[in-house]
Amino acid sequence: WVATERGRKKTAWHAMEGWISKRPIFKFVNPEKLMLITDFDATITSGDSQQCHDLFGESKLMSQAFRSQFAPLLDWAANPDIDGVEWWDRAHALMVQYGMPPRQLIPRLVREANMIPRPGALEMLKRCDELGIPVLIVSAGISDVIEEFLRQHGALTENVTVCSNRLNYAGDSTPKSTSPSPPITSFTKSYAYSSASGFFSGHAERRYLLVLGDSVTDVDASQNVPHDQSLSVGFLNSRPDGVPHAKAFDAVVLGNDGSLEPVAQLLDEIAPPASIYRSLSEKALNGFAGGAH
Repeated sequence: WVATERGRKKTAWHAMEGWISKRPIFKFVNPEKLMLITDFDATITSGDSQQCHDLFGESKLMSQAFRSQFAPLLDWAANPDIDGVEWWDRAHALMVQYGMPPRQLIPRLVREANMIPRPGALEMLKRCDELGIPVLIVSAGISDVIEEFLRQHGALTENVTVCSNRLNYAGDSTPKSTSPSPPITSFTKSYAYSSASGFFSGHAERRYLLVLGDSVTDVDASQNVPHDQSLSVGFLNSRPDGVPHAKAFDAVVLGNDGSLEPVAQLLDEIAPPASIYRSLSEKALNGFAGGAH
């Protein structure tokens, strides 16, 4: 795949034709016209982090009876149901059947998990909060886990909305059902527009989309969203073949710890941070002083 490669902070990424042609347009977009739609697992988190459902099958905080039934579902390579909604239905049915996880255990589950923010992810979310850019996280994971992860990292701000599978708890703090039905899966992200209709109707004037994800189907989350232009960044993580990502995304970041540098650079151009303004002002003053004789 022909591409332009750039490196910074040990991050290598490839700019596709779409990035090269559309990137200059976004440089002049007002933050008030921008919206960020992103995946969570292996996108906001690093490529080798535990994913939402992993926590339940692998944590010893869960009952042994539940883990013995749930853990086999995490053997993605051997599981014949991974390509359909049935996998999520089975996983969520087991969680309801065994009452796992108890609501009060979720903070500890997340705190003890091997779930690491991708380099630059927290900074990006903070920048979006500062600029008032709404963020929609569309995930096939579990809302309760995602929100707790963001909360523990100080990133569950008012501009963030999570569109994912949610555990519906009863008075005894055990999950009694999940929503929505059918569940949000890796293969049904195009439903995001209807699933998060309130979010989109509240931000209808935002016609420029930044879309992030690690699976080629993650771009589907923006499929039905009315917009003037979209710019997408994919995270290849440890996948050996980058061709599908090169076709699906406008830019591709390599490696499990590949950073959000392309997005950070774009946001800094759209709305330069105060530090950049100070630097430019100092240069201008120095230039003026140097030229005055």
